[in-house]
Amino acid sequence: MLKRIIFAALLALGTGAACAQEYTGESLSRGFVGRPSGERMYLSWRMFADDDANAAFDLYRSTNGGKAVKINAEPIVRTSDFMDGTVDFAADNRWELRQGGRTVAFWERKGGEPKLPYLRVPIQRPEPGEVFGQKFTYSANDCSVGDLDGDGEYEIVLKWEVSNSKRPPQTGFAGNTLVDAYKLDGTRLWRIDLGRNIRSGAATTQLLVFDFDGDGRAELCCKTGDGTVDGVGEVIGDAQADWRTAEQGRFYGKIVNGPEYVTVFRGSDGKALATEEYVPTRYPLDGWGGIGGNGGNDNTGGRSDRFSAGVALLDGKTPSPFFVRGWYGRTVVAAWTFDGEKLALKWAFDSALPEWEGYSGMGNHSVTVADFDGDGCDEICVGAMTVDHDGKGLFTTGLRHGDALHAGDLIPSRPGLEVFGVHENEEATVALGTPAVALFDGRTGEIVWSDGPGEDAGRGVAADIDPRYEGAECWGGPGGLRRGDTGEFISDKVPNSCNFIIYWDADPQSELLDRTAVSKWNPETETTEVVMQAEGAVSNNGTKSNPCLSGDLLGDWREEVIWASEDQSELRIYLTDIPAVNRMPTLMQDRQYRLAVAWQNVAYNQPPHPSFDMAARFREIEAARAAAGKAAKAGNKAAKAGSKGRKR
Repeated sequence: MLKRIIFAALLALGTGAACAQEYTGESLSRGFVGRPSGERMYLSWRMFADDDANAAFDLYRSTNGGKAVKINAEPIVRTSDFMDGTVDFAADNRWELRQGGRTVAFWERKGGEPKLPYLRVPIQRPEPGEVFGQKFTYSANDCSVGDLDGDGEYEIVLKWEVSNSKRPPQTGFAGNTLVDAYKLDGTRLWRIDLGRNIRSGAATTQLLVFDFDGDGRAELCCKTGDGTVDGVGEVIGDAQADWRTAEQGRFYGKIVNGPEYVTVFRGSDGKALATEEYVPTRYPLDGWGGIGGNGGNDNTGGRSDRFSAGVALLDGKTPSPFFVRGWYGRTVVAAWTFDGEKLALKWAFDSALPEWEGYSGMGNHSVTVADFDGDGCDEICVGAMTVDHDGKGLFTTGLRHGDALHAGDLIPSRPGLEVFGVHENEEATVALGTPAVALFDGRTGEIVWSDGPGEDAGRGVAADIDPRYEGAECWGGPGGLRRGDTGEFISDKVPNSCNFIIYWDADPQSELLDRTAVSKWNPETETTEVVMQAEGAVSNNGTKSNPCLSGDLLGDWREEVIWASEDQSELRIYLTDIPAVNRMPTLMQDRQYRLAVAWQNVAYNQPPHPSFDMAARFREIEAARAAAGKAAKAGNKAAKAGSKGRKR
C-alpha cells in the first residue's frame, strides 16, 4: 500500500492535491503495443497512478497458435517495456501481458507483415469537390483523441482540410470541413459535415474531444452552423440556409451574417446531442481591433472570426469546453458545461467590459490551461492574459498578442508554474516597445525576464534540452539559446527547429519535433541530430509543419506522433523503440498534460507540457523506489526476526 501511495503522489505533485483527488481521469486499458526494432520486437504498456510502484509483469508469446511461453527471465518491475529478441517475424505471433498470472492485454502480429516503425490506421479520404466553380481536394489535418465508445482505447477524431481553405481576412469560397472518427484498426465510426456555413480554415474549427458528462465516453464539441450534418445524418438548424456572401467585394465568400452554434456530438456515432447559440456574436464587426498584432482593425469579418478553444476543469473536477473569440483586440472567453443532455453557458469573460481594461490585445493564436494559482481549479491562459476559474480576470502582463505559448514547471526552483511566450511587434505596435520574448510567473503574471523590446518574434520554445541547467531552456526571438530561469544566453547557437517537442528517448530531456522528423539537441557539440525520420509522411498546416497530433497515446510514458501518409490513405502512429530506464504513470493522467492534448489542435498548434519538471520527476521516482526497497528489506528483516522468536 505504501508503495502505491508513493507512486500516486508522484503524479499529484505540482497539480494541486484537491485536483488529483477529485479528477480521476479516463478509464484506460494498458495501451499494450508492439513494433519491430530490427530483428527484435519492442513491447510497451501503460502504468497508472494507482499501480504499485513495483508491480510485476510477465510477457508470454505464442507462435502460430501454439502454447504461450514466458519470454522474460525475471519479473518486469523497473520499466513497463520489453525487447523480445527471439521472435520469428515469419510466423504469426501473439504476445500476452500478464499481471499476477492474469492476462491483462495482448498484441498480435501476422507473419510476413512489413517491419514498420509505426502503426497503420486506414482512413477514408473524401472525394474532391467544387464550390463556385473552384475545385478542391481534401487532406488529413489536425487530430484529437478520446475514448469515444468506452472500451478503454483511444479513438482518433480527424479534421479533413480542404485545399481552398481560407484565413479570416481572405475573400473567396472554401469547401466544407469534414470531421471523421476512427478506431485504431481503421474502422470509421462516423463522419460529420460542418456544412457551407462554417468557413474552412485553421482559425475556425477547433476539435474539443473529451468526456464532458462523465459517462466514460468522450464527446466532440465544436462550432457549427445552419446545415451542419451530424454523424447519423441529422441536420442542425436550417438545412437550406446559405449565409455565405456571393456578391463581389470585401465580404466575398465570407460568412458575416446568420446564426452561429456550439454543438456537442456523441462520440460513439456522431449524433448531435445538444446545440446552443455561440457566445459571443460576431457583432459589431469592427469591434475586435486593438493593440495586439499590428494594432489595426477591420470591419470585413477578419478579426471577428479569429477563434481558439480548449477544455478546463474550472471546478477542479468537471471538464468544461470553452471557446475564445478575438486574438488581437477584444477577447471573449465563453465556458460551457454539458451534463449529458443540456449544454449550458457557465460564464463569459469579455475584455471589452470596463473592469477588464488592460486585457484587450493580449490574446494569442493559442491557449494553455493549468491550475496556475494552486487553488485546485483550472485557469485559462490566452497568452498575455489569464482568466480565473470563475470567469474573472486573474492578471494581464500587458505584453500583448503572440503566436507561441508554453506553460509548465519551467523553473523547478521557483514555486508554481511559469509561462513562456513570444510576441508580435509590427507596424504601429513597434513603438510600444513590448518584448519579443518573455517568461512570467503563472500565478501572478510577474515578469521573470524578457528581451527584444519592439522586435517581432513568430516562434519560440521552452523545453529542457540541456541537462547542465535546471529546468527549461528557451529559444526563438532575438539571440540564441537561453537559460529558462534567468534568460541568460547559454549559446549563440540554437536547435535547427523552433516548433514542437516530444519525449522520445529514455532520458528526461525533450527531443525536438518538426516537419516529419524527431531530433535531439547535443549540448556538447551544439548541433541538432536526427533521431527518427518519418519517410513517406507529411506534416500539416504549411509552414507551421506540425503533426496531426503528438502525445502519450500508447505504451509507456514516452510520446507518440501521428502523421498522415503522402497518399492520404492512412494515419501513421510513430512510436519509439528505445528501451526505457524507469517507469511512471502515463502522462495522460497528469491533468495539465491531458488538457493540453485536448487543445493541441487549436489554431496555431502547440505541444503539450506536463505540470512537472521531468528531470525532477526522474529523481523522485528513484528516491521513491529506493525508499520502497528499504522498507521492504526492513519488513523482511522484521518478519524473519519474528519467525525466530516464535521458534524459540
